[in-house]
Amino acid sequence: MEYPITHSLKPPVLDGSNYPYWKPKMRIAWRIILASWNPPRTTTDADNEVQVKRELYWTNDESTLASYNSKALNAIFTSVDTSMFKIISNCVFAKDA
Repeated sequence: MEYPITHSLKPPVLDGSNYPYWKPKMRIAWRIILASWNPPRTTTDADNEVQVKRELYWTNDESTLASYNSKALNAIFTSVDTSMFKIISNCVFAKDA
C-alpha cells in the first residue's frame, strides 16, 4: 500500500534578513495564491441570483481547491512574524494575506 507524502515541517519565519532562504520554501504557496481560489458559487432557480455554494454541496474538485487555499494560508500564517500575523490574521483567502 502506498501512502501519500506529507510534509509537516513548518516554513521559516520571514524576519527581514533571511529572504533568500525563505523564498524557495514559499513557492508552492505562491502558486496557489496566483490561482486565486474563490468559494464555489451557484445560481438559485427561483430568481437566478448567484450566491456562495454551501460547503455541504461542494464537489470533490471544489473541496480539493479549498484545501489548497487553506494550506497556502497556513503556510503564510506560520511564516511571518507576530506583527505581520496581526495584520493578516483575519484573511480567509491566501491571495489576500
